[in-house]
Amino acid sequence: MGSKERRLFYSIAFKIEVVNYAEKHGNRAAERRFSSPLTETMIREWKKQRKDIIKADKSKITLSSYAPKWPKLEEYVKNWIIDHRKNGTAVSTKIILIEARRLAIEMSITDFAGTTSSGKRFMRRNDLCMSTKTTIAQKLPCEYERKITECHKHGKEAVF
Repeated sequence: MGSKERRLFYSIAFKIEVVNYAEKHGNRAAERRFSSPLTETMIREWKKQRKDIIKADKSKITLSSYAPKWPKLEEYVKNWIIDHRKNGTAVSTKIILIEARRLAIEMSITDFAGTTSSGKRFMRRNDLCMSTKTTIAQKLPCEYERKITECHKHGKEAVF
């Protein structure tokens, strides 16, 4: 039985540094310079992905975002979410999945499952997050100002 090896992840900034070095000095030289877990194959792959790596968000670690299987459906669902949020309507993950399934049927997409995990991936791909509206504070009782001034006049504690 072999030992389990941990998979290593490299930051976008590191990948750019390695690719730039490899462009000037070659893949093997870059492999020697940037440590042992890094392989020439990895450098070759990163060089192929150069354009995507440079465009990527520098705070991310990987480019592991799969292209959507149904881009038109994703576009409709994303616009639907944005419209509802603009109107101040709360949209839960369940409601999003129900709407996505409805749209898939409307678009004659037969193999769309609309699972929770696919919903999470959709949200991540489109930089959307689930957030709920919160209120700043509790509602104050009617005539609170009058009651407060009355309490101050008499030196009593306010009772609402």
